[in-house]
Amino acid sequence: MEVKVAIDNIEEMEDRILHLGATKINKEIQVDSYFDHPCRIFQETDEALRVRIRRPLDTNEYESSTDLVELTYKGPKVDSTTKTRTETTVSLSNATDITSVLVSLGFKHVAKLTKKRQFFSLQTVIISTDDVEDVGQFVELESIATNNGELVAAREYIFKTVYNLGLDPTQSIRESYLELYLNR
Repeated sequence: MEVKVAIDNIEEMEDRILHLGATKINKEIQVDSYFDHPCRIFQETDEALRVRIRRPLDTNEYESSTDLVELTYKGPKVDSTTKTRTETTVSLSNATDITSVLVSLGFKHVAKLTKKRQFFSLQTVIISTDDVEDVGQFVELESIATNNGELVAAREYIFKTVYNLGLDPTQSIRESYLELYLNR
């Protein structure tokens, strides 16, 4: 269960998040490379395939042995009000090698997005403030739900938290950062 809202000021939002009782977790840079399938267009099927490199924010190297590398498949969104979708992620040891495998299999590199992300924990929700290069600033709230009952409860709590942060839940953005980037 995931909800995203555009914001004007990350520092102000982080103060609001902490005021609600959240705890800072970590801050990192995420470099996301997106790929399109050789036999279908993910933009049309509302799917995504991403290779993500994660590193602590204070690391300036592009790729180092301490980076976390993930390959994620995202299925189509499951409802009309949130960004909720099935996601499958596997940890890898090398972004260059998995990118080479994907390209060799016919996957086409679509875009690369870089974001600075600060994570917070608030009860069952992970909140992040995101500064996405060439896209904008956002706050995302996410909770894991494994069945319909959990999904309803998570949605209710997340929208209540969005409201408590002084934001309008109806301003939730369903598009991914990739979609926002491609549509700009």
